[in-house]
Amino acid sequence: MKIVAIIALLLLAVIGSTLLYAQMSLSRIEENIASQHPVEHLVVADVSQSISGTDSTKFLIFDTRPEDEFTVGHIANAIQVNPDISAAEFIKTFAADVQGKHLLFYCSVGKRSSILVERVEEDALEAGALSLANIRGGIFRWYNEGYSVVNAEGETDEIHPYDRFWGKLVQKRSSGK
Repeated sequence: MKIVAIIALLLLAVIGSTLLYAQMSLSRIEENIASQHPVEHLVVADVSQSISGTDSTKFLIFDTRPEDEFTVGHIANAIQVNPDISAAEFIKTFAADVQGKHLLFYCSVGKRSSILVERVEEDALEAGALSLANIRGGIFRWYNEGYSVVNAEGETDEIHPYDRFWGKLVQKRSSGK
């Protein structure tokens, strides 16, 4: 009888995780993050247009993923920053860089970067930043919509999936780079 109960519990766990994944989508995650974190959330098309426009020097992009994730692939010219950095340390490190700039933050899906924006926003604005925003959907949305990512060798078709579960949100590219 115990074996039947264990098998039933295992089946319920598998079915439950399958249902959770079926309900999970990047759009739903983006909505959830935006509702939980009251910061500006910019869509990737607007970000791409801004950073490739004539005023591109007015933007600084911060990748809030750990270095091992950043190394695999990131948005060009992004600055890797520890997602757990304090506001004081952020300002100490970047005060001269943020003056007169719009600061854009991203991570895999936008959670860690939204938290960092909340943490540093007041101090960054006081240090002369023009605005701070999270890139909605993070690098997963950026990548899934076909925008370029780079690593130390140049353009790449790879980004770090965070883990197997979250990596299911990444749409693999087929160009074979």
